[in-house]
Amino acid sequence: MAGLANALTDDAVPVRRAAAWALGEVQSPQAIEPLSQALRDRSSEVRAVAAWALGEIESARAVPVLGEALRDPSPDVRRAAVWALGEIEDKDGVDLLLPLLRDRDPQVRLAATHALGEIESPRAVRGLGALVHDESPDVRRAAIWALGQIEDRSAVDPLGAALKDPDSETRQLAAWALGEIEDAAAVDPLAAALKDREPAVRSAAAWALGQLESSRAIEPLKAALQDESRDVQDAARWALSQIDDEDRSLRVRVRPKVKKRI
Repeated sequence: MAGLANALTDDAVPVRRAAAWALGEVQSPQAIEPLSQALRDRSSEVRAVAAWALGEIESARAVPVLGEALRDPSPDVRRAAVWALGEIEDKDGVDLLLPLLRDRDPQVRLAATHALGEIESPRAVRGLGALVHDESPDVRRAAIWALGQIEDRSAVDPLGAALKDPDSETRQLAAWALGEIEDAAAVDPLAAALKDREPAVRSAAAWALGQLESSRAIEPLKAALQDESRDVQDAARWALSQIDDEDRSLRVRVRPKVKKRI
């Protein structure tokens, strides 16, 4: 450990970078202090690896120093620090990560949404909800995934808006997220999504309505039994079986699967 820490002061960038990486592999809390010093290295490559290494250690003691790295001029360092906070999953990291949802670099915003989804704090819902309108499709999908992970009812409105996204995979993911939240306020937007032009979105909407188990979804789901897609029909049958488990004629053997992509 001491030898690796000393290598962080070597004149050669590759040596310092390798030492930071090795300290991350060791995963010892004793490495936090030397890696914290490495976050001030003159090389952005070394700083980025040091941030990654702190994430590998997964100690809440590293949260404050990673917060400083979130202000680094290099987007690679900011992204690595965001990833590290997501790995640590400490609630104190939420307030540090929220400003990164507005970072000028889309890859940093993407990393921040994923990290907040890993931490699963309701305090992140408002910021993540704003990102369902982000210019980057990848960021929009990551924000929707994170909202589904957090499962807070205040996300229903932004996710309902995401059901109208121009990208079909994003709409499908929004339906999945609403199913994860399981709030009755999502019945109407999901029922509307049963008429989406893409079968995968309609199937996801039917699955989500089954998750909600609301009697208000019965009529739109019965209409979906006549859908031209067999997958949608099966999802609707499964959903109806969740709402009325005494009706055995509506059972299906395989629970519909929704693919989550970020």
